[in-house]
Amino acid sequence: MDLYTPIKQALTKAKELYEAREHDKAAASYDKAASLMAIYAEQAIGRDAEMRRRKKAVEYREIAKKLRSGEIEAPGARDDRDDAPAGAQAPNGAAAPEGKQAKAAGEVKAAVLSLIKTSSIGWGDIGGLEPTKDEIKFALGITLAKQPANVQLSAWTNILFYGPPGTGKTLLAAATSRAIRNSDDVQAVFFNVKVSSILSKYFGESSKIISELYGTARDTSPAVIFLDEFESVAGKRDDQDSGPERRIMSTLLSELDGMEAKGRRDIYVLTIAATNRPWDLDPAVLSRFEKKILIPLPDAVARREILRIHLEKRGFVVQADAAQLAASTEGYSGREIERLCKEVTTRMVAEMNREIPGLIDQGLDEVRKHQLKVRPLGMGDFQKAIAKLHPQTTPADVKKYNEWREAQVE
Repeated sequence: MDLYTPIKQALTKAKELYEAREHDKAAASYDKAASLMAIYAEQAIGRDAEMRRRKKAVEYREIAKKLRSGEIEAPGARDDRDDAPAGAQAPNGAAAPEGKQAKAAGEVKAAVLSLIKTSSIGWGDIGGLEPTKDEIKFALGITLAKQPANVQLSAWTNILFYGPPGTGKTLLAAATSRAIRNSDDVQAVFFNVKVSSILSKYFGESSKIISELYGTARDTSPAVIFLDEFESVAGKRDDQDSGPERRIMSTLLSELDGMEAKGRRDIYVLTIAATNRPWDLDPAVLSRFEKKILIPLPDAVARREILRIHLEKRGFVVQADAAQLAASTEGYSGREIERLCKEVTTRMVAEMNREIPGLIDQGLDEVRKHQLKVRPLGMGDFQKAIAKLHPQTTPADVKKYNEWREAQVE
């Protein structure tokens, strides 16, 4: 998808609205440009181009924020051509302060910007888990809806997803970020953070990255911060913890408390942490999460829907009893069902296209001319794969998750 033209159009419209002193509408156009630029960044060829575009996306969000807050008052314009579409304009003084731009050039800022993703996942892309989805939607709704007169409801800002591996925790976080959007379809900024990789790559700078991550999220509000493999940074502490580990934990606790945004309705940063081992988390960290949601193994209805998403929704014809197929995958996680479907369809395609290795030997042009052949999938296809792929989560594991949930007081 070529985003050059729509980004340019959004920025041009923003400039026109700004000069007409319609600041709220101009802010919405800058938000739209920011969302498009985030997608544009993911399409970049080369790391430098990707980082420049991510910085632009953050800058446009900051412009929108300043327009809404009234920090920008007098009309003006300047060229803003650094990897943005030609002719893009922004108000004078709307860019981030020079100190912040200097910091953005550093490794910490670059590391945080690299975490910004654009989610294309919707609730309908996740099979089953309807009660869980409703629970998340309710938490969002009571936070974002208009508050009753003379009543102040506490915002839900920290949610913990826990459960067996592969049950859809990342998908749910991505869908949540996509769900938080305005009428112009500008969605929340989604920071997808695999905690273990950040710690191993930037251990000495981890506390700074956490601070910068939350600072950028507040600047680009609304934002969703997804902390995957959360136990890597929030495990139980002991006397052997090093100075850097203590600083990381202290910084994390401070950010989860959300003091920087306390009492402000114009800033919304939602932290979603995910773990397969909730019992390993530090009690002080657990106490910061208002909502702890078990993401369970899919039941029969959910397994049937996951199979449909990965097979029929992708154009494959399945000539097998759906209920029998769902029953045969009992105990499987959503990820394991996806892997099963990939195994079954790959075997079928290989069987129907045995000439492909020879075509590869003839060169790329010959392969590109070949039309792949497929056939309907029968129960026998699935039985062969099921005999090889066994669920990772045991009944004892499921019992442990349920017992931990029962022990929690929310």
